[in-house]
Amino acid sequence: MKSFLPNDIKDENRKIVFDILLQYPEMAKVEISEKTAMSFVTVSKIVTFFEQIGLLTATGESREGSGGLGRKRTVYRFNENSYTTIGIQIIGNTITALLINLHGKIIDSYSIETDIPFHSQQFTSVFIKLVEHLKSKAKETNSVVLGIGIGVDGAINTRKKTIRMRTHHNKENDFEYESIIENLKREVNLPILLENDVNAATVAEFRNLENSDQATTSLIHVAAGDGVGGGLIINKELHRGVNARAGELEYMCFDSEYKRTPSSVGWLESRLAIKYLLSAYDLNSANDVEACIDYVSKNLALTITNIISILDIDQVIISGKTVALFPERILDRTKSYVEQYTEWTPQISVSDLHQSTAMGAAILILQQEMMNVISD
Repeated sequence: MKSFLPNDIKDENRKIVFDILLQYPEMAKVEISEKTAMSFVTVSKIVTFFEQIGLLTATGESREGSGGLGRKRTVYRFNENSYTTIGIQIIGNTITALLINLHGKIIDSYSIETDIPFHSQQFTSVFIKLVEHLKSKAKETNSVVLGIGIGVDGAINTRKKTIRMRTHHNKENDFEYESIIENLKREVNLPILLENDVNAATVAEFRNLENSDQATTSLIHVAAGDGVGGGLIINKELHRGVNARAGELEYMCFDSEYKRTPSSVGWLESRLAIKYLLSAYDLNSANDVEACIDYVSKNLALTITNIISILDIDQVIISGKTVALFPERILDRTKSYVEQYTEWTPQISVSDLHQSTAMGAAILILQQEMMNVISD
C-alpha cells in the first residue's frame, strides 16, 4: 500500500481547492469547506496561502450563514489573471502566440509571418519578439508569466530527443530538440514545454468541450490538412505513448501492397493530405467535388473505426484543411460510413476552434507550472 507524506496531502488539498475555485470564483471559506469536506482550519490555511501568492483576494463583501443565521462570511475572489502562460503554434509560415489566464481565456494574441523554421538558429530572434510582446501585455494585467508552451508541426520522439520536421525541400529530417529548447530558455528565463501541434490542439478541444459541459473522459482528434495526425485524451489525460508518438496517423494503412520509401510520407497522409486532393480532383467540377467528399469521408471513417474498435472512445473531433474543404458534407458522409463499418455510434463533430494548437500548448504548460506554484 502506498504511503503519503504530509506534504503530499497538503499539495493534494491545495489542488482540490484550486480546482473548486476555477468553477466557483467567489466563495467564503466555509463554502469551500462544505464543497471539499475539508476541515475549516485546513481550508483557512489554504486560503491564507492563496492570498499570499495572489490567487485570492478578500472582496470586502460578506454573506449571511445558512438560513440567515450565524456569523457573516468573508467572500474571496479568485484572481484569474494572477498567473498566465504563453502558447505558441508554428504551422506553415505563420507563428501565432497567445497569452492565456487561469481560466484559459485569451488576454492577447500576436502573429508573425516568417519562413524561418523552428529548428533554425534564426528562430530565436522571432521567438524573443513574440515573448517580449506578450510579457508586456501580462504586465498590464499584473500577471505573472509562468512558462511557454510550443506546439510544432512535427513528430516528437522523447526517447531519442528528436523532432521530425519537413525541410524546405519537403523532405523529413530529425533534429535534436533539447539544445534548441535550452537555448530558448536561456533567452527568456522561463520554463518551456514542446508538444506536437495536434496533441496540443487536442488538449484545447477537450477543454472547450469541458467548458461547455459536453466532454466525456476520453476524446479522439483526427486532423487532416498539410499532413495527417491524431490526438488522444484517455481518462482526461493526453496520451503520448512510450516515445510520445501516439497519434501518428499518417502511417495508418489500408493497402497491403503499399511500401513506404525514405522520401515518402505514410500511406494515410499520401491519401488525405490537402496537396494530394487538390492535384487529384478538380474542385470546380461538381462530379469531382462529390468524388472527393466520398473519398475523404471513407478514409476518415475507416480511420475512426479502427481507432474506436481498439479504444472504445465515443467522442471524435475532425479538423484540418482537408475537412475544411466541405466540412458539413464530409462530416455527414463520415458519420454515415462509420455507421456502415461498425456497430459503434460515436459523437463526431468538426472543430470550430481557432488557434487551438497555441491554446493547448499554453494549457499544458499552465497545468505543469501551476502545480509548482501551489506546491511551493
